[in-house]
Amino acid sequence: MIDWTELLRHWSTELMASDLAAGIDPPPESPDWLGYEPATEADITALEAKLGLLLPPSYASFLKVTNGWRRTTFAINRLRPAAEVDWFRVENEGWVEVYSEPDFDDLPDEEHFSYDDGSAPGHRPADMRHLVQVSDVDDGVLLLNPRAVTPDGEWGAWFFANWVPGAERYPSFAHLMVGQFRSFRHTGGSESHTWVPPSPPAVPATVKRRAAKPVAKTRSAKGLAPTIEELLPQLESPDADVRDRAVRTLYGKGRVRATGKRRPDLVEPLSDLFARSGDPAVRAACISTLTELAEDGAAPPALFAALTAPDPGVVLNGIYALHYFPDPRAVGPLCRFIESRVNALYNENAMSALADLGDPAAVPTLIDVMLDTGNTFDQSFGTAGVALGRLANPAAVEALIAALDHADARVRLAAVVGLDVSGDPRAPALLDGMASDPDETVRRRAGHRTGRWPYDG
Repeated sequence: MIDWTELLRHWSTELMASDLAAGIDPPPESPDWLGYEPATEADITALEAKLGLLLPPSYASFLKVTNGWRRTTFAINRLRPAAEVDWFRVENEGWVEVYSEPDFDDLPDEEHFSYDDGSAPGHRPADMRHLVQVSDVDDGVLLLNPRAVTPDGEWGAWFFANWVPGAERYPSFAHLMVGQFRSFRHTGGSESHTWVPPSPPAVPATVKRRAAKPVAKTRSAKGLAPTIEELLPQLESPDADVRDRAVRTLYGKGRVRATGKRRPDLVEPLSDLFARSGDPAVRAACISTLTELAEDGAAPPALFAALTAPDPGVVLNGIYALHYFPDPRAVGPLCRFIESRVNALYNENAMSALADLGDPAAVPTLIDVMLDTGNTFDQSFGTAGVALGRLANPAAVEALIAALDHADARVRLAAVVGLDVSGDPRAPALLDGMASDPDETVRRRAGHRTGRWPYDG
């Protein structure tokens, strides 16, 4: 069995000396321990009763050392304590449905469960509804699979993310965590450390698709996801933890609107909750869900109201809604949001939305962003330039042409990109004229034309 204390102390010390330490809030009492107090036997017994299954040995032994964990890599923020572990389908119903679609992983067990490279790609869609979620969802999530069990009782363990895409599968939780530690060293830590993480036990040759051992005389819990109607009162709970879990579950029910069902009966209760709630996370979740469920056509008024909310997260969800419910009235609120400079990252979405709406009233705001050399978020320059180019308004194009002579290379680059997408007949000659620009990035981007040849910038 792996020595969890040794592995986790090295992991803690190295992580707290890396850039990832800045995201640990609150920081640990000691830099050599990102964990917590051990789980009690009662904690573990309660989780096993909840699942109706005996936990795999390496995961149970981990909990007995620390009942949860703070951060593993850039992609996983927190392993949950035993009391918060649950079926993946409870909080992530929509995600499970999408990845339960049939695929082509019809390999025999001896090939599907081959971990010659330490892990294995792909997943069997039928397993999605049986996964146990042991971490929060961040840029990925850690899962256990009680349908892939070794003779010694270990369950398959996954790192799962859309960008993988899908699953990186390991033969046990111990193998998964060693893989996470090595991933941390590769992407966020330092691979120059001399300490070598221990190797988990060898993978038995007889890993199969089989069910985990049930708790004696206990029927396996169904772990059904609550309905939206059942979540609504939880979203108004005075208990912040209850609201937080309900918000996660509500987001997790979402699917792509094009394939989701419309629920006009829920528009009024969700809109009312949006208006009543003082919790920004609840308000944002209401807007996201309304965007998924409202009928095509006229947008629920709450979607427009979200654009003037005091919390940027609520505004962001309102911006997303404009993709399905474009509203010319949105130009003013979007411009005011951008001008407030309250959130540079969300401003990117707002500027793109202005370009989609195509209203020339947005031009002055976009020009101000492109020319704001005090802005330290360099991406804003290019996004503003592209939005001006997409508007193809005479005033927008003239501003882009004037910006070609700006003293700041970031502004000139934004002007080049904007002119390239503008379709203005003067653009090719103007961009050719940038071949002598003092900035190499500007010269290279000016030499590129969309669709002509690759740009390596």
